[in-house]
Amino acid sequence: MSQSRGPGRPDSLSLWQMICLITSTLIGVGVLTLPRTTTSHMYEAGWMGPIIGSSSSFLSIWLIALLSKRFPGMTFIQYSRLIWGGDKRPRLGFWLSLPWIAIFLTILYVTTAVTSRIFGEVVVTAVLLDTPLEVIIISMFVLAVVLCMYETDTAARVNEILFPLILFPVLFIAIASFQKAEWYNLLPIVRVPWETIFRGSFEASFSFQGYEIMLVFFAFAHENTSKVKAGFYGIGIAAFVYTLITFAGIAVFGYEELGRVTWPTLELVKTTQVPGLILERLESAFLAVWVAAVFTTVANGYYAMIYSLRQLFQRGIVFQRVLSVLLTIPMLFISLWPQNIVEIFQVTSNIGYSTAVISLFMPLVHWLVMLFRDRGKKLDKEGTAGG
Repeated sequence: MSQSRGPGRPDSLSLWQMICLITSTLIGVGVLTLPRTTTSHMYEAGWMGPIIGSSSSFLSIWLIALLSKRFPGMTFIQYSRLIWGGDKRPRLGFWLSLPWIAIFLTILYVTTAVTSRIFGEVVVTAVLLDTPLEVIIISMFVLAVVLCMYETDTAARVNEILFPLILFPVLFIAIASFQKAEWYNLLPIVRVPWETIFRGSFEASFSFQGYEIMLVFFAFAHENTSKVKAGFYGIGIAAFVYTLITFAGIAVFGYEELGRVTWPTLELVKTTQVPGLILERLESAFLAVWVAAVFTTVANGYYAMIYSLRQLFQRGIVFQRVLSVLLTIPMLFISLWPQNIVEIFQVTSNIGYSTAVISLFMPLVHWLVMLFRDRGKKLDKEGTAGG
């Protein structure tokens, strides 16, 4: 186990670092699109989408934390085979866990590719109009590869540094935008059926995908650190940010106008003025912050995927570095597969549906199998003692 974790790396992540990892991963491309996504179903009540939609994420991260607590110091790659095969059948456990591991790695890989493509589309259409899309995407891949050159404690420190640089500017912009708010845009509060609200909330839950990386990073938490608390705080902060941005978007534009805008949050920033004209074009500062937010989303997901492969093949840091470079090539082709922005949103929606279900179903199945095996062991011990 120590070999797969790296020498001198046990118990390296604090509670604060895990919160930074989760929140920085969740706050990404969803910042720009969530107001339009939720209001398309829920109208004026769209701000409720992130609140209700985050509930499944809380349940899933709780299950992930329970699994990690049951197998301390082990990642999903390591304890999945123990859950399915136990100590006596390691080979059976490996083959039974392999499909689950493949699903987990595929989710991280494809999500990273599509997120990078959306990042490229925004930069090309809003800032660097004459820069090829491929150059923007490759630049993000290079940054992700650089992070993969190091161990997990370095990745956690990078997120710890970037976290306040992402969170506080986003909160400031969301609050400052209320100066243009028309509060009647929020009324009536609820005028759609509850099934429509739940449908919109389910789509809002797509923006909370990414906490799956804790299937890897929870293994490196300090021994006395509450992983459940880290997960709840991390998702809670992201839910608050998304709710505030959606609330501001509806108050300023109204749900009808949000439905016509491709990047509603970017338009929201353009309407915001800083007192004293300190920044006349606030969207430039916002995009700089958003680049950092997308970097943590892409890099954390890619790092978790690469590190999982390193553990799967039981290799060292050199293997991780080489693999992180090689896998960017097919990932580039995946990111360029959608032909236009409409296809990108369709692909993102399909990935969101599948990921939302799998992210809850996968830890739930492992948790149930673990309970079943633990109960079987307990009955065997009682039978042996009775005999």
